[in-house]
Amino acid sequence: MGKDKINSVRRSMARGADARGTTGINENGKDAYKKSLKSTKGHYRLEFIKTFENMTEKDIELRKKYALDLISAHIAVPIDMITLKPKRKVPVQTLTSMDEVFYVKVGNVVYGKCSIRTQRLRKNTLLMFVFQAKKTAVKPPQKAFSRKIGFKKRSTSQKSQASRKSYRTRRGRRR
Repeated sequence: MGKDKINSVRRSMARGADARGTTGINENGKDAYKKSLKSTKGHYRLEFIKTFENMTEKDIELRKKYALDLISAHIAVPIDMITLKPKRKVPVQTLTSMDEVFYVKVGNVVYGKCSIRTQRLRKNTLLMFVFQAKKTAVKPPQKAFSRKIGFKKRSTSQKSQASRKSYRTRRGRRR
């Protein structure tokens, strides 16, 4: 009886969690959706562009708060839940403008990207906010019920065989 019990335990282990061959199985798909939400990689679609003219120096200092306010109004999430994580350490600067790009995070989920452009002209200063939301990839439209390959044409031997059969059947009916 003792030997039987050991054998049954071994058999159940072989079929269960400690079965051979299951140690090499990876867990890539286990949290794939959660990882994709936290990742900055993906497709971004334009949500809105807001341009403000004749901005003061104080407005330019508060540009991140303005961006948070615009985004929270657009996605209907409280401001305190949204954070802006800079994409680059140093903003891109040209002769007349400065571009800053931020990842918009709601909690720990990357929701989109926000680009803030400060453009200084002779008479006025512009602030431009561009918000892009992270979306799934765009798939091309598919045709319904379409064949990619047409019907295969009959070979010459099939055509001649069909004509012979029809000739025989017509001839047989006359008699």
